[in-house]
Amino acid sequence: MQTSRLRPDIQGLRGLAVLAVVLDHAFRWPVGGFLGVDVFFVISGFVIATGLLRERARTGRIRLGAFALRRVRRLAPASLAVLVTTVTAAWFLLTPSRLGTVLTDALWSAGALQNWRLAAEGTDYFAATTAPSPFQHFWSLGVEEQFYLVLPILMVVLLGRGTNPGRTRLTATVLGVLVLCSVVWAFLAVSADPAAAYFSTATRAWELGLGVLVALAALRARGRSVRPLLGEGMVVVGLVAVSASVLIGRESSGVPAPLALVPTAGTALVLLAGSGSGAGPRAAALLRWRPLVGLGTISYSLYLWHWPFILLLPLVAPVPMPVVVALALVTAIASHATLETVFRRPGLRRTLRENRLRVQLGGLAAMTVLTVVTTSFAAERVRPLPAVPAAAAEALPAEDEAFPTLRARARDVAAGAGARTWPADLTPSADAISASGYVDSLTKTSDWASTLGCSLIGADWRSDGCVWGPEDGRTTDVLLTGDSTGAFSAPGWRALAEDSDARLRVRNGAQIGCPFSTTALPSDTESCAAHNAEVVDELERTEPELLVVTNRFWDQDDPSLESIAEDDYASGTRDMIAAVREHVGRVVVVPATPPGYAPVSCVAGTRGPQDCRSGDEVARTQIRALTGLLADVQDTTVLDSTPLWCAAGSCPLVIDSVLTRFDPVHTTPEASVASAPALLDLLRQGDVLPGVRRSSP
Repeated sequence: MQTSRLRPDIQGLRGLAVLAVVLDHAFRWPVGGFLGVDVFFVISGFVIATGLLRERARTGRIRLGAFALRRVRRLAPASLAVLVTTVTAAWFLLTPSRLGTVLTDALWSAGALQNWRLAAEGTDYFAATTAPSPFQHFWSLGVEEQFYLVLPILMVVLLGRGTNPGRTRLTATVLGVLVLCSVVWAFLAVSADPAAAYFSTATRAWELGLGVLVALAALRARGRSVRPLLGEGMVVVGLVAVSASVLIGRESSGVPAPLALVPTAGTALVLLAGSGSGAGPRAAALLRWRPLVGLGTISYSLYLWHWPFILLLPLVAPVPMPVVVALALVTAIASHATLETVFRRPGLRRTLRENRLRVQLGGLAAMTVLTVVTTSFAAERVRPLPAVPAAAAEALPAEDEAFPTLRARARDVAAGAGARTWPADLTPSADAISASGYVDSLTKTSDWASTLGCSLIGADWRSDGCVWGPEDGRTTDVLLTGDSTGAFSAPGWRALAEDSDARLRVRNGAQIGCPFSTTALPSDTESCAAHNAEVVDELERTEPELLVVTNRFWDQDDPSLESIAEDDYASGTRDMIAAVREHVGRVVVVPATPPGYAPVSCVAGTRGPQDCRSGDEVARTQIRALTGLLADVQDTTVLDSTPLWCAAGSCPLVIDSVLTRFDPVHTTPEASVASAPALLDLLRQGDVLPGVRRSSP
């Protein structure tokens, strides 16, 4: 059996896996990049079991103490460096309450129990609206170390002393049964509690166990290579399985089961195909490519360092993500060359004496680079927006004097764009939006739950609790629809409906994760299609005077804004509006808050309001494109909502002490309510509201 340390294809496979994970975390591509961890699990199970089996073949037994020492030398130095460095950086960058959470996460991570903490907290790995822990990625290390507390003991008991083939078969049988049980449990757990299932040791053990079974199969082959043609086919099928999963796999399919079955099976095929005594299949040449092998060699350090860099550097300045990744890569190289390599050598004391300066310098560089970089970026901001003229609020056309709330809003926006410090009474607070489960609490337990809860999947949005305002024949019937951006605008619409002067009766038909569109997005479910069918049915039945649509109208990952007219997201909304147009008096498309920086990276860090302003170019380009797209749909208006959020091209994150967004795109409920009176004036200004006269000066 080939020594795993001499197999460059394994290192190349590690390189592919860590590349997928880092790209996914940094750039949200590839969509299935998170499955790189599953590839790691199988490789880890194979490599560890191979080492234990080789030790038994050589000495007749497995020494548990020696195994534990090897694991500590392999993992502890780099992981402790990351823990210390990240906590140090967090001390300077985070708010006290969030720092407390990070310190707790560090302790759980140091004890290889972070996955249990995340599962107990109900953490959603895929949630884009909460602030993740800089130690969240330690969950996978916890799973591995917990597995390796059990595996050596199990192998000692099952294999016994010597090299009895019958004991090897018994071990394979028992492990096979345990792997099968873990797979079944994974399916059941994903259905019952997908968030906890993602981090559970029990639902992940089968992946590492699969690697152990491959090692046992390779041992049984006694060094014989797989038939050449079969081996080539196994590698090709395996690489296709891994690549396809990473490129198109989505969490909605169920993680770890059934989605992880494909990449783990593919990894097992590649490992088994190269386990003979020969040079290995030619089809694995890609995996033996030196840059990929090099990436695999530093994969452990890169996995450890990349996530704190991605989370903490943006707290100082809007550092370009390629720069963040490059800095993490350099740090990983230094970490591997010192903290990993030196501590793994035999004769540790002598090695440390001989390499003392190397260890000290390399360790110091790896442990301080994050804080040094953050302070350097603090002095050199990335292209701040120009200052907002003090008279920006007075730049409104004279006719807008008929709308006092709109003018007052413009003054508040201009003041926010010119602010130099964060307000002491910020609402919601930095601690609130940084808390784990913030969005979940908004929709289920907060004071906003009665409004936002109407937009949850499966909610009875047709009930009386989801319609607001009087029904006296003098009101304008409004139906609000759209996805989560529409759902988080609902508090403002409710505030207007409950204001007797607005004379609106509003029903909330927006649903989180469900755009009002004929185009099925990758994350769409059958419940979304059913909800849109219900909305259409409601429109046909009630024929409201006004349909309000607030959607994700474009692909936010597509930098080519010029092609929006051909974009399926926008055209799908256009087709849906055209299909129901005859059943409503008028349609108004209200774009959500202009996108910008993640608020947590601003208000919870060292950056000031001037550094966290965003421009209105993206929003205005999209509004122009939508206006052209809907030009031929009768009585349909695309509202230019940028005056609610921007002044002189600058969109502040905080307006009148209210945080406008809780993530890059979603409006806070407080901001929705605060902007509602000005929104009403915008609608009146454009004669969008039927039967409503302009307000008096």
